[in-house]
Formats: sequence, C-alpha cells, structure tokens
Amino acid sequence: MERHQIKWGYMGAGRIASWFAEGMAAAKEAVLYAIGSRTLEKAKRFAEAYNVEKAYGSYEELVADPEVDIIYIAVPVRYHYECIKLAFDAGKNVLAEKSITVNASQARELMGLAKEKNLFFMEAMWTKCQPVYLKIQEWIQTGLLGEIRAVDARFYTKAGTGHRLFQHDLAGGALLDLGIYPITYACAVLGYAPKSIRCNGMVGSENVDYLDSIVLEYENGAFANLTCGLGNEKMTGLYIQGTKGRIRLEEETFFQAAKAEAYDMDNQAIAVFESPFLKNGYEYEAMEVMECLRQGKKESEKVPMTETLAVMEIMDECRRQIGLKFDFE
Repeated sequence: MERHQIKWGYMGAGRIASWFAEGMAAAKEAVLYAIGSRTLEKAKRFAEAYNVEKAYGSYEELVADPEVDIIYIAVPVRYHYECIKLAFDAGKNVLAEKSITVNASQARELMGLAKEKNLFFMEAMWTKCQPVYLKIQEWIQTGLLGEIRAVDARFYTKAGTGHRLFQHDLAGGALLDLGIYPITYACAVLGYAPKSIRCNGMVGSENVDYLDSIVLEYENGAFANLTCGLGNEKMTGLYIQGTKGRIRLEEETFFQAAKAEAYDMDNQAIAVFESPFLKNGYEYEAMEVMECLRQGKKESEKVPMTETLAVMEIMDECRRQIGLKFDFE
C-alpha cells in the first residue's frame, strides 16, 4: 500500500525551523508545503531557501490553508501557547518546539484542547526519537547497567546580552531552553516523579535566569545533579551511573549523540552502539510524527504528553524556588 505524503506547515522562520527543514529532507513522504511568518518577506525568503510551495505573512493565513496536515511551531517560547491554540482552533495537528509552553498550566490546558478536538499533539523533544537515546533506554531497561543510581548532566550555551535568551519578554533564560534537556534525560532514566526538587539559580539584571543548579531526589535514593547556564562557551555532558556500569556522553552533545558506549565498573566496554544521522537528527521526530498520523494516533508513545507535562511541572517548581516569574504569565 502506497504511503501518502504529509504536508507540513511551519509557523516561524527562524534558525530552529531551518534546522528542522534540513533534517526533514531525509524523511520520506514529508512535504514542507507552507511557511507562515509575521512578515511575508521573511516567509518568502524561507520558502525560497527550502523550496516551500506556499508563503504566508501571518499565522492566521497558514492555519487556514486546508492542505496543511500538521503545524510545526518554532516561534519563541513566550508565544507557544497562543500559536498552538490558534492551530488547534483551526483543526490542525501540532508539533511544538520545547519548552512546549511557558508553564505547566498552559500545557495542561492545551492537552485538554487537543483531546477535545481529537487532534495530534507532541512536543518537539527530538532527542527521544533518536537511535542513541532509544538504545540507551534499552540498555537501562534490560539491566545492562544494573540499578541506576545517579545522573549528572549539564548544558551551557554561548550567548551574549543581545541573545534572545537574555530577553524576559520572550521567556528567555537558561531553564526553559537549555535546562529542559538535562531534566528530560534525567527523568527518562530515573522517573518523572522525583521525591524532592531543589533548585538554586542566578537571576540577572534582565530578569532571566543566567545559571541554574537542580537536584532531583528519588524515593529509592537515586538522584540527579543538573546544571544549565548562559556561558561564554558551549559545554554539554551526560553521565549515567548504575550499580553494574555507566555511560558517559561527553565528546558529542548528549542530546544529539550518534554514538554511545557503556562500561562496567572496571572501565571495560560492555556495549557500543553507533548510528550516524540520516541528516542532522531532526528527521527522526518528523518520521515519528508522520507515523503517528498515519496510524491515527493523537499522541506519540516515544514523546507522551504526560512526560512533557511532568517536566514542565518540575521547571515550574524550579522557577518558584528561584523567584522567577514572567510578567506575561
């Protein structure tokens, strides 16, 4: 049986939309059909660069196009809620960039709206669809590392004061854009319901968090030490410690690794897995979304909304502890 093409509409024409467009070129049956931006000029530039059939100078025009099967939302985090709602109200399925919303309350409301309108909804947590992440989950579930006791992860990015992450009115800061990766990975390994959450953070003059240190503790004594920040250089790393072995992803950005190695307590390799990307890693989430749509699913089993919501609730608590609330919440 021939697999039908799925037509994508992009909401937002910035850098991450460009990365997703490049990755999606490796996903069969994916058609980047339409782009919507706040200006027609920007939409046309994106359409020309990525061979997009339709260019719209407003998000309203984009979601009104009857040919669009799913909307990919790649606007700044502050605007996720209103853009997702706009798409749902137009009867469109949605894949939205992370963090899916500014807070858990918004995410919860949109989950209810998706259910009410019988539409597909997924956060673009691309890591969860990639081969290395899935292989590490398999190693853990089969007991290769024994009982997992600890996770250490960090993500710092190079950003100057003109960067969007320094802009309060765009829901900037380290946590929602960067911290979500260490938190998500730790929860995927240790569980989404920690016994306690402790966060220390530095909130700077722009009223965004420059640096966050998060400790998640679990009933069985396991814990995660997680950090994120707006640094002067990019630094990433992931370390998973079990009773029988460990995994360290240091040489590559851990949330887009193409290779993983597991070692026993004598530092002898016990498993190696390598899977080069078809393109740039974004293709896997596109393929997951399209497979879900073909099967009539309203949610992905790889990126379930319950896990997305749990991470949002953890980040809400972190912001509460450091006293960071956005003016527009």
